[in-house]
Amino acid sequence: MSGALTEGWYRLFLRAFPSGHRAEYGADMIGTLLNGTPRRAPSLRETAGLLSAGFAARARAATAVAWWADGLQLGLLALALANMAYGIADHSSPWWLAASAALVAALLRGWALVALPLALAVALSTGRAMLLGTQATSSPSQILGPANHNWVSLAPYGVLAIGAVALAADRAARRRPLRARPLWWLAIPAASLVLTYMPGNQEYGEIWQLVRAGIESVLLLAGVLATATARSPRWALAAAVYVLPGVASPLFNPPSNAQDTGYWLTLIALLLAMVATAWRPEPVPERRRPR
Repeated sequence: MSGALTEGWYRLFLRAFPSGHRAEYGADMIGTLLNGTPRRAPSLRETAGLLSAGFAARARAATAVAWWADGLQLGLLALALANMAYGIADHSSPWWLAASAALVAALLRGWALVALPLALAVALSTGRAMLLGTQATSSPSQILGPANHNWVSLAPYGVLAIGAVALAADRAARRRPLRARPLWWLAIPAASLVLTYMPGNQEYGEIWQLVRAGIESVLLLAGVLATATARSPRWALAAAVYVLPGVASPLFNPPSNAQDTGYWLTLIALLLAMVATAWRPEPVPERRRPR
């Protein structure tokens, strides 16, 4: 492998660091990686080091934003992405998918005042059968999208609406902007699109369930690691916003098999690990006594 390809390899994984960190230290880091060894091929250990150090740098950089607003935005984004993924799997109308995509885009870019009416519209549309009666689900279903018929299934949408109100109120009062999230979050609805139209794949079949559980577990594990690095409760709040509304369903309707029970217990355990880590004080370094 040529030196140019090796440098390109390291520059690719250097993107794990925040852009400001790369601008300030990127050239020095690349120079150290290329001059530290005569080998022409990149080192897997150094690549793993870049990824882990970049993850830690991003976790610490996230603490520059108010923790509750940042965590709430992240949790609402996860709920909106799940709503869009299920809309794709349910073959919902283009109007409903467009509204779901607009809400995801608003939360992804940190546009709290744009996300507010979209979140309220999604919540009211989904709960129209409970609010207005079953007659509200007859004629405009192609425009308004699916309607849930029990309060338990409406819990995520209620949290989405309440959270959007809180973010918009904070944005209007303090004019404090939210962070723009990276576009790789869009891989979640993309995965839903692939699974929905995969030949031979059943609706909400075993592959769907495994992919969903895998994505959720990876993201929650990343939250545990980020919390351990930065000791901030923002990721615990985001996980609570996403996990707890879903827990309402198995509480009122207990799972029928051990697999579903294990799934929910795993999500709750990861959430509790995040909560415990967020409020655990960092060890105070021992001061050395002068000789």
